[in-house]
Amino acid sequence: MTQLFELTPAESMFAPFNDPIISEHLSLKVVPGSATVLKRDFGWDGVKVSWDTAKPGTLAVQLEFPLVGLPERFDQFVFCHVLPPEVSLAFEACRGGEWTSLGAPVVGIGSRDEATFPIGRRPVEAIRCGFTARSGGHVMTSLQWWGVAQSSLVAGLIAARPQYDGQWEGLILPPESWPAVKLARGLLFNESDLPALREKRTAPYWDKHWALLEERARQYLARRPEADLDDYLPQTDQRYIRAREKGRTTYFAEPVILGFVGLVNGDRAMGFHALRYLMCLLHTTSWAQSAESRVRGSVWDQRCFNEEQATTAATLLLDWYDFALTPRARVLAQQVLWDKGVSVIERDMLKWDYVFTMNQGPWFCRARLLAGLYLETVWPRMKPHTELALADMRTGMENYLLPDGGTDEGLGYFSITLHAVLPGFLAYARARGVDVRTLLPAAFAQTGGFVAALSAMEPGRVLTEGDNTIDLVVGDTIPMLAAIFPGEVYSRVVAACLMQRRPAGYYDQYFFEGVFSFIAGPGKLAPPEAIVPNFARLAHTGHLTSLRRTPAGRSVRLHLVGAKAKASHTHFDKGAFLLELDRTPVLLDRGQVRYDDLRSYTLKRTELHNTLSPVTAEGVYLNQAGVIEATIPAGEGDERRLRARIDLAHVWRGVMASCTREITADTVEEFSVIDRGELLTPTTLAFNLHTRGPWEIRGQEAVLKLAGWELTLRAPWADTITQREDSIDFRLQPVWHLECRLNRAKAFELKTAFNCRPV
Repeated sequence: MTQLFELTPAESMFAPFNDPIISEHLSLKVVPGSATVLKRDFGWDGVKVSWDTAKPGTLAVQLEFPLVGLPERFDQFVFCHVLPPEVSLAFEACRGGEWTSLGAPVVGIGSRDEATFPIGRRPVEAIRCGFTARSGGHVMTSLQWWGVAQSSLVAGLIAARPQYDGQWEGLILPPESWPAVKLARGLLFNESDLPALREKRTAPYWDKHWALLEERARQYLARRPEADLDDYLPQTDQRYIRAREKGRTTYFAEPVILGFVGLVNGDRAMGFHALRYLMCLLHTTSWAQSAESRVRGSVWDQRCFNEEQATTAATLLLDWYDFALTPRARVLAQQVLWDKGVSVIERDMLKWDYVFTMNQGPWFCRARLLAGLYLETVWPRMKPHTELALADMRTGMENYLLPDGGTDEGLGYFSITLHAVLPGFLAYARARGVDVRTLLPAAFAQTGGFVAALSAMEPGRVLTEGDNTIDLVVGDTIPMLAAIFPGEVYSRVVAACLMQRRPAGYYDQYFFEGVFSFIAGPGKLAPPEAIVPNFARLAHTGHLTSLRRTPAGRSVRLHLVGAKAKASHTHFDKGAFLLELDRTPVLLDRGQVRYDDLRSYTLKRTELHNTLSPVTAEGVYLNQAGVIEATIPAGEGDERRLRARIDLAHVWRGVMASCTREITADTVEEFSVIDRGELLTPTTLAFNLHTRGPWEIRGQEAVLKLAGWELTLRAPWADTITQREDSIDFRLQPVWHLECRLNRAKAFELKTAFNCRPV
C-alpha cells in the first residue's frame, strides 16, 4: 500500500517531496531526456530538478512514481510544484500497463502552483510527469508534493469555516466603557511616556514619518480581519501555502501599526480594530503558515517565523491594550501565547542548532523575550525562561556579528535582523532597569563601519549585493542604533531611513516598519548625508569599498565582493565589483527577488554578476563553487588611489588551477580590472557586466552614456563584445548584460580598462 500523509481530512499526500527525511526514500524513478547536466537534489523544502541545457520543445526529463491501493474516496490528483515559464509539465497515469494523459500540460508561472486532475478509472498503478523545455538554457524546478483529494469534502470543509461578527463580546470591552489607558507591562514605553510620543509627532522628519503611519492605519480600518480567519495564519509568502489560501495579508504588521497609532492619538476606533486582529490571532487554530507544517506523519517545518511574528504582535497588543480586555480574554491570550507561539519557538531553538549561527536564532528570541516579560506578570515561574531567552539572543548575536561589525548576509539581512533583535534587548533593559548597551555583544560597537561600507552613495540606500530584495535600508534598525550609539554614523543617515511611501515588498511581512523607530529613535534628527568611507576593508565579512572624488566633487565609488567561510544568503559572485558614479548605481548587482519567485535561484548565478566566468562548448556558463573557505579581498586606498586583490582559486576549484582579480586606480577617473589565472581545461571566458541601459559597442571598446557621465570600457584582449537584455533585477526590471568574450584560453591575463568621464 502506498502510504498517505494527511494534509486535511479531505486531502493527503502520497509523495511529500517537501520533507527530505521522507522524500529521499520515495520510489521516484528518473528517466533522462534531452537535458544536460541533469540534477535531482533533495532540498530542505522540495525536490529540485534542474538542468543546464535542453533542446527546446523536447522532453527534458521524466519522473515516475508507483501507486498501490489508492483509497476509493479520493477523486482528484493534486500536484504542487514551482516551475519557470520556460517549462511545462504533462501528467500521465498508468492503468493496466498503459500510460494515458491526465489532462492538458501545465505551463510554469514562476512561483508555486497546483494542478488538479480527475483520478478517473481505477486502479491507478503509477503516475509520471514529463518536463518539456520550452526554451534552451539553465532551468530550475521544484516539486513540493503530489497528493489526492476528495473534492466534495474539500468544498464542505471550506464552507464549514466558522464565522465571527467582529464584536468579540466577552473578550473586548465596548470602546465607550474603556477605562483610562494603563499598559500591562510597559515593554517599550508606558502610559506616562505617551505625552512625549505625542509631542514627537510634530518634530522635523518625524512629522512625515508619523503621517505615513497614520495613513496606513486608516487604510487598515477598511479590512475585516475575520474574513481571513481560518485554521492557519494568513501569509503573503506563497512558498508554503495552498492555492486557495493566496491573497490573504498577514496579521502581523497591520494590527501593531493600528494599535500604536490608536494609542498615541487616543483613537478608540483604531484601538478596537487592532484588538479584532488580536482576537483573530487567538482564534486561529495553528500559527504555522499552512497544513504542510502539520502533516500527519511528517516532521517538516519551515522554522517558526510565523509563530515568532504572531507572538510578538499579540504580546505588544496585549501590553498596550490590557485595559480594554476582559479577564477571560487575558487568560485566553496568555495560554495561546505559549501553546501556539512560544512553545513552537522553543522547539526550533532546541531542534535546529544552526539558527544560532545566522539571523534566525536571535530573531526568534525577540518573541521569547517580549512574551516572557509579559507573562512574568501572571506566571511567576516564567522569569528563568526570560533569562534563558536573553542568553540565547546574546549567544546568537555574538555568532552573527563578526569582529568587524558585519555579517555575511549583507546589509539587508543585517537591518531586518537587528530590527527584530533590538526591541527585545530594549524591552529587557527597561524591565530590569539596566543600560541596553551593557547587554549588547562587543561587536555592536563596530557595526557602524559595516553599515557605512555596505551603504549606497544615496543616504538611506544600500548596495544590493547578496539577498537584498530592495535597495532601501528597511525596518527600524538605523533609528534604534542612532539612539543607542548617538556618536556613530547612524545619526548622519537616520533621517533618510524613516518610513517612505513605496510599493509593498516581500519583507514587509517580516517587520512592523515605523513603530519601533518612532518609539525608540532619537527625538532630533539631522539632515541626511552620505556615509560611505573613502576606503574600508572588512577583513572578516569580506568586503572592500573605495570612494574617490574629483576636485570638482564628483565621486567614483567601487566595491569588491568577497565572503567569509560558509557564508549564508550569499551568491556565486566572489570577485564581483560594483560601480557608483555620484549617487547612480552603474555597474550593478541585481540583488534578489522574493523567495517564492523561482528566479531567486537563478539570480545567484555567477554570470549574472560583474564577474569572469568560463563558458563550455555547449554554451553553459560555469558557476563558482560554494565558499567553504574565506575568500577575502586585500588592498589599500585613499581619496585618489586604489589597490585591491582577491584570490578566487577556492571558488573556482575543479575549474581553475589559479584565479585572481585585481582592481587598480591611480586617478579618480580611471581604473583597471586585471584577471589572471589558469584553467584546468582550455575553454571560453566571459567578462560580464550588468547595467540599466545599453552600451554603444565599437570593436573592442564600449561606451555607456549616463546623465552627467560617460563610462568607457576597453578590452583589447576580447575576441567579441556583445550585449543583450538578460533576466531581471530586484525590481523585476530587465537588465543589460555586456559580455566581453575570449574564445579560447588556458593560462590568461586579461586587463580591462575603464574611464569615468564627467560630462
